[in-house]
Amino acid sequence: MTGLVGLLGVILGVLLGKALERFLDLRRRRDRQVDMVFALHAEIAAGLGAAAEQTAPAERDNLLSDEWPFGPSDRTDFVFENLKADVSILPQAVIHSTVRYYRLAEQSNRLVEFLDDERYGTLRPDERRRYALNILDKLREQTAAGQGALDALEAFMARNGLEAPKRSPGAQTSGLIGPDMANSIQ
Repeated sequence: MTGLVGLLGVILGVLLGKALERFLDLRRRRDRQVDMVFALHAEIAAGLGAAAEQTAPAERDNLLSDEWPFGPSDRTDFVFENLKADVSILPQAVIHSTVRYYRLAEQSNRLVEFLDDERYGTLRPDERRRYALNILDKLREQTAAGQGALDALEAFMARNGLEAPKRSPGAQTSGLIGPDMANSIQ
């Protein structure tokens, strides 16, 4: 009988140990999720700030006037770059909007990088203007996607009783690259 009680004790100890291990794994995963959500929020907000600077009226006018416009593309997305290999760490509710934002950011980066290519200089003025309008359209689309990603990240924070960081002015919805801008510059 004592052998049976001892065996039950061992089995119970193993089961409790496994349950505790699982609980701790889930806790670590949640902590990592929260950390990633906050880090992505900061990175996307910074990206929206950079897009707002690039589309500020003076920069937008410079881009449209056949001159070489604003500076280099924004290749500072180290949080998402490190996360790409395993986006499953993110809460499902934020994956789509976050990946969409970064995909559009990559597209706009590639468009901006072409401005440094010697082939850009060989374009006729009307072709450069059309290319510039494409960049501004892509930045507008990127900004809308970034707003959606921030909304999703903030909703996750709220559902989990966490306070979202205040958005910087560049990460706020602005009229700089709204739909009305595309019509006004054509």
